[in-house]
Amino acid sequence: MLFAELAHAIHPYLMKDGDVPSFMRNLIQNLCDIPEDEWYTKKDPSSESSYKDSSLRKFYNKGPSKKLAKSMLNRPTRKNFINFINYKDYATDEPEIDRTSLVKAITPFTDKEIDENNVGDILFDLLELSLDYIVNPELENDRKISRATTTSNVAKSKYGPKLLEECNNTCSKPDCDHHLQTVTSDNQSTNNYEIIKISGSDNSYSNLLAFCHDCFYSYTLKHSKKEEQELKKIKSLQSQIGEIQQILRTVDIERGIRKVIENLKNAKSNDFERLNYKPVAVEEKIDSQKDIFLYTEVLSYVTQFYIFIDRTMKDAVKAKLFNDDLLRAQIKASYRKLEDKNMPKELIYQSLAERLNQITKQDIRFCYIVISYFIQSCEVFNATT
Repeated sequence: MLFAELAHAIHPYLMKDGDVPSFMRNLIQNLCDIPEDEWYTKKDPSSESSYKDSSLRKFYNKGPSKKLAKSMLNRPTRKNFINFINYKDYATDEPEIDRTSLVKAITPFTDKEIDENNVGDILFDLLELSLDYIVNPELENDRKISRATTTSNVAKSKYGPKLLEECNNTCSKPDCDHHLQTVTSDNQSTNNYEIIKISGSDNSYSNLLAFCHDCFYSYTLKHSKKEEQELKKIKSLQSQIGEIQQILRTVDIERGIRKVIENLKNAKSNDFERLNYKPVAVEEKIDSQKDIFLYTEVLSYVTQFYIFIDRTMKDAVKAKLFNDDLLRAQIKASYRKLEDKNMPKELIYQSLAERLNQITKQDIRFCYIVISYFIQSCEVFNATT
């Protein structure tokens, strides 16, 4: 709510040592034209007869009630407020309010050019507007969307492509699967998304996510702390994935591995020979209790396909389709770089498979099988302690 945001921003400069109720009474008195015969009566919205200290604390944190906002809007006094902001101590000829700091405090709330000479005018307009939003809530919603859209447009120019890549061009809101690109009938694609701030006023990359338009509007107008926490977890995961992608791009991987994956894809069921021994490496490297799904998947792939892939790779080396030592060194280097960043094993497994998928352009399922082979043959994962 704009009024509460403004009140918190200007409090240290308008009444540095004043408690919240005193600050609020002082602010109301200087914003409103209150005739002397109404002072301290029910007609004076700053008086204790109208509002107790507890009410003023509530208004400070959540904005005034609709009744108080209407009362203040009925009697605004721009001249008195500007005089209050510009008031000088006649003994020292020094201003009582630090207008330089006040300019900095309210700059984020307006697009207008502010200086020490017009700060009183602009602050009065902002406070009056904030009261109007309380009386007419739909205007407040328009303001929220307008400010969020401005933030989104700035963030798109700085971070848009990276945010889209990290969320795989799909809305980052849980339970939403809207794609963030629109494809026309002639196969042209255009970006169709907005960027939200997860919480607070921080515009940095770590506080931003790509959303579809519907989720952008609903989250901007209303969301809970629980939703913020959920989105922070999603952002953390997306950032990890982005970091992994950046790391893996620094290591080249032999393109010849494509032939191995193609052979796997084209093989018949009778081409596969199951292992007749327990794949010890898998047992040692993946905790079957802690990572049950990863353990089960890798164990299954190794048992079913290890012999076929091993034989295919040896044949490919004989045919000089790629350098086996170099390939293994590259796979191991990729794993080491991710391990050094303390990435979870499941995420490493997934990321290495996706990297093979990018290089070979083959079905991701076969890439997972090949990475499982490298787990068993010791290029990926260390034995658990």
